[in-house]
Amino acid sequence: MLRIFSCFVLSLSLSATPLFAQETEMDGGPSGAFTYSADADVAAVQREVKQVVLDYQAGLNASDWSMIAPLFAPDAVAEWNDKETKIGPPAMEPSYLALFEEIDFETDFQFDAIDVYDDIAIVRTHHPVGQAELHLEDGSRTLDFNREIFVLRRFEDRWKIIVYTFNTQPKQGEQ
Repeated sequence: MLRIFSCFVLSLSLSATPLFAQETEMDGGPSGAFTYSADADVAAVQREVKQVVLDYQAGLNASDWSMIAPLFAPDAVAEWNDKETKIGPPAMEPSYLALFEEIDFETDFQFDAIDVYDDIAIVRTHHPVGQAELHLEDGSRTLDFNREIFVLRRFEDRWKIIVYTFNTQPKQGEQ
């Protein structure tokens, strides 16, 4: 099932024209210059999708799994650098709780794209250059070079994260 879904998402991103396209100023890399569509209906959907990611950010910054868990669909997939894939919020919980014991986040997602294809949305974000995370054990700070992909699906009237993945790239956010 996961392989079929991954192929579906890849085919969407490679061949489909988004129903709700964003306007961005992109010149080969992430800019965080996302702006909403001029079409009010399209912009409303983009705002709904973006709010889910902002709610995720708030939960991450609060180190609060109870804020994050309901944002995921029951069979959602999380893939993190150097970690095994987790499917479903119950499987994700130990990883998030362990992460919150190690790191205090001050995440400020920069939105690069919000593309909506019917009931599927793909959101690309990155962390601004210079953003750091605090390691609780020793008080040190390290730069946070993450770029994220959130794939969301509309379930009736609510958007839920169905895939969350990120990678680390020190050049992200640079023009």
